[in-house]
Amino acid sequence: MPSSRWDAVIFDYGRVLSLAPSEAELQEFATLVGVTEPPFFEIYSATRHDYDCGRADFRQHWQAFADAAGVALGPAQVERIADMETLMWLRVNPEALALAREIKANGMRTAILSNIPHDLLAEVRKFSWLDEFEVKIWSCELGILKPDPAIYRACLDALGCRAERTLFFDDRANNVEAARDLGMEAHIFESAGQATAIVRAGMDSSQ
Repeated sequence: MPSSRWDAVIFDYGRVLSLAPSEAELQEFATLVGVTEPPFFEIYSATRHDYDCGRADFRQHWQAFADAAGVALGPAQVERIADMETLMWLRVNPEALALAREIKANGMRTAILSNIPHDLLAEVRKFSWLDEFEVKIWSCELGILKPDPAIYRACLDALGCRAERTLFFDDRANNVEAARDLGMEAHIFESAGQATAIVRAGMDSSQ
């Protein structure tokens, strides 16, 4: 069995193990909300903290968004928005999942470390493949978000791995930098092909 310079590989969920929403989907989503893109996504990202920490439900989250954007959202509209939001993040990236399986087949452990609200997590937990990941760290359950170092340490502790023996993929530069600051090897996820090349190069270099 090939060896590796890592004991574990940690994946983000959104835009890594799941496919990113298309530009058309984001535009449709923004239209449903009633805010143009831009600045829709900037406001959307800036108002998610309590939601992803598990301290707000989707109604409270979208009220915070509405207050920041200066729009009014009715209860029925918020329900439709929340349903569409969840659906956008439930398309699995089959190539990334295949990479995780290849990693396990080569003797390494796999984990998920994700900023995610309870509403979406309830749907993600329906995926049968989720149990293939030995460790799963969700921000809404810990009340901590990446890039807070504490959430990375929680994942490392659950894995029982040293930071320098882990590889991490995330779609956000600040999350990647925080992982590197702790001593993890971390890369901005651009594609499953890019991530596969990094993993295979690491396995080859250790032989």
